[in-house]
Amino acid sequence: MIQRKQTLFLALAAAVAALANLFPFATYTVGDLQVVFRSTGLFLGDGTVLEEASPKVPFAAVLGLLAVLPLVTIFFYKDRTRQVRFVRFTYLLSLGALAFAVITDRSIQVFMSGRGAVEVAYGAAFAAPVLVLVMAFLAERGIRKDEALIRSMDRLR
Repeated sequence: MIQRKQTLFLALAAAVAALANLFPFATYTVGDLQVVFRSTGLFLGDGTVLEEASPKVPFAAVLGLLAVLPLVTIFFYKDRTRQVRFVRFTYLLSLGALAFAVITDRSIQVFMSGRGAVEVAYGAAFAAPVLVLVMAFLAERGIRKDEALIRSMDRLR
């Protein structure tokens, strides 16, 4: 049962979460100052680390866990209830990552607003928790359909 469509959704969720570490969450511009918010911290436009305002949440670790969790879930194909439990934990982790990203984004904007009007350009990594959430939802639907199929087959025996 490993070659089911939920396996594809879970693998895509893991790939999206892993690739989110490569792209910035957002880029903030105030005048000639440019700050990039990545999963590893805040950086100036030239790549130097901005020490005075570092994110409190280790986004690289959260996104790494968000990438590993769906991969682990794939291999619980024989125990569908455990698979659903892991998918629901992926929901929670994804929602937590999204909430922390929004909170961190707002605090960076407030930090930089002291220097003038802040222009924000959101990156691909900002959408990653939402995409992981959608893929996990689709995977759970597939798992539920498999469970219903197995139960209907048991009734026929």
